Amino acid sequence: MNTNFPDRLYDWSTSSGVRIFAIVLAAVVFYYVIRAAFRRLLNVARKVGEGDLVTREQEMRARTLAGIIRGLLISVIVVVVSLMVLHELGYDVGPLLAGAGIAGLAIGLGAQTLVKDMIGGFFVLLEGQFNIGDVVEIGGVKGKVESIKLRTTLVRDDEGALHLVPNGEMRVVSNLTKGWSKVNLDFDFDIQEDIDNVINLIGEAARRAAQSGSPVGVYILDGPDVLGVESLKGKTVSIRVVARTKPFKDAVVAREIRRLVAKSLAENNISVGA
Repeated sequence: MNTNFPDRLYDWSTSSGVRIFAIVLAAVVFYYVIRAAFRRLLNVARKVGEGDLVTREQEMRARTLAGIIRGLLISVIVVVVSLMVLHELGYDVGPLLAGAGIAGLAIGLGAQTLVKDMIGGFFVLLEGQFNIGDVVEIGGVKGKVESIKLRTTLVRDDEGALHLVPNGEMRVVSNLTKGWSKVNLDFDFDIQEDIDNVINLIGEAARRAAQSGSPVGVYILDGPDVLGVESLKGKTVSIRVVARTKPFKDAVVAREIRRLVAKSLAENNISVGA
């Protein structure tokens, strides 16, 4: 029996051994191809986002997605290669596949919520629905996004509370700072004042915020514009002013417009509504 061992080893190495070597070599080559491809994708993401306000977030999102997909592919490669090698070694992989299928079904049924949240997080990252720093409203929670994870998104509201929103529970997401922010201001004054005159004064004062030399002029993308009378409440008239600003600059622009309008109304003795 021992005299035949070298012959049997030679026969095995020239048949199953060669196939196992080819399988492992192909898996290693495929791994390095995947790694090179994802590095190229990250470089493309950096170039596409160059000069944009959210370049860092685009890169972070690309890195997260690349890590998730690469991890999944590597897991698939390891499982497939292991089964193929076991088959070449003479093991029956049928029971293993059946057992893995049953175990996968049990895990899937027991972790439906977890899988749902992870799939939701994957699409949030893939589609770029919002970035870290954006102000969003999700399921009644409104605040700034502090972190985007595969399972949850962390949102901090104006009162400082940190909300953990499961990604699988997101149905309608309102991004309040995607590309630009909006200023909506209502100025109230007494109905006995000359409405046309007040509208002109408010418009002239608000537009000074966008002029050169204004501390907030560089933040304003469009406007400010006076829409006219927004509402009538008793003896009070409300005039609305709107403007588009760069992301996250709506608050500082709104404060400057209020200051300029208040100063103009006071200089012209306009009675402000209660």
